[in-house]
Amino acid sequence: MNNVNKKRRNRNNMNSPVVGIDIGEEKSTVTYLSPEGEVKENFEFDMNTDGYSEFASKIPRETRIAFEASGSAYVVDRTLRELGYSDITVAHPKELSWIVKSKKKNDKVDSLKLAKLHLVGMLPESHLLSEDERIFRDLLIQRVKLSSEISSLKNSIIGYLKREGLYSSLPESNDTFSEKRRTAIMNIRFNNQKDLVLKTMMERLEFLERQRDPLDLEIKKIARDNEDVKLLMTIPGIDYYLASLLSSYIGDVNRFPNADKLASFFGVIPETRDSSSITRRGHMSKEGAATARWALSIAVDTITLRNKPLKEYYNSVKNRNGSGKYAHVSTMRKLIRMIYTMLKERKEWKYENTALTESKLSRLDDD
Repeated sequence: MNNVNKKRRNRNNMNSPVVGIDIGEEKSTVTYLSPEGEVKENFEFDMNTDGYSEFASKIPRETRIAFEASGSAYVVDRTLRELGYSDITVAHPKELSWIVKSKKKNDKVDSLKLAKLHLVGMLPESHLLSEDERIFRDLLIQRVKLSSEISSLKNSIIGYLKREGLYSSLPESNDTFSEKRRTAIMNIRFNNQKDLVLKTMMERLEFLERQRDPLDLEIKKIARDNEDVKLLMTIPGIDYYLASLLSSYIGDVNRFPNADKLASFFGVIPETRDSSSITRRGHMSKEGAATARWALSIAVDTITLRNKPLKEYYNSVKNRNGSGKYAHVSTMRKLIRMIYTMLKERKEWKYENTALTESKLSRLDDD
């Protein structure tokens, strides 16, 4: 459900009772308020079938329910919906902490605060993925982790061969691990236990690469039917994998009112000017998902190699500020604005190479 429909639904139900749930691992605390703000119930329920049945026996189905995003949020959301509750809001933990700060953890107080904020429509909402979106995200994250392991292992193999003075003797190739290089590595013989060390590393590399292939196939299948992914693939340097990662984290772009909100979601802070007229330069924050920031950072690296306007922008910022790091973040912010416009207005990349895009899209059908 998009944000517009959520807000309309919440306005229509402002006269309904509300519940704030402080979720715990074994027990959760509930505060039930009347539409006038009177505490009608305050109780704990076990996080199991009997506990949810107790909750359902006390709380009417038309109640507006709120709880904070956590590791259990998906389970709680799904279970409550199965019990017939439809008006459920998940609060954004970071934004919520700015509104209400408790010196001590108190489940009863926290559930009351959630309920009161929800009653007056002041609860900052978090985005919960659908089941299909979660599966796609999980596939992508596994692919990211696997790629990291493969890259780390390749570096270990290269380091081992360099230490033994053998790396320079490998056949020349543009691909560090081309077939002829792999064959040469497997044919190396030390005639001692080093053979087992190298053999183990190479076999582990092959094992990890075999695990990567089925993930790629499933990601491609989903990407074929995702219009946002295909739109992002019109950007030179962005293949189905990076496009899928970016699309997965952005989701429905309409949930972001402007490009700056999307930038903040990625942890890229826009320039701001304080009261003394000193500019605070854009930077990276710890907000947002690390994988999303990584994908965006890789996208900037690849795009600036292939896109002259963005490369010129990066160089001009670097020359002006003397900082490659700031230039990188500034280019990330510019790319976010461009991506936001593309997804919002359903437009291809401004500097699209049509032939390249068609070639990339055709590879989605490769099995």
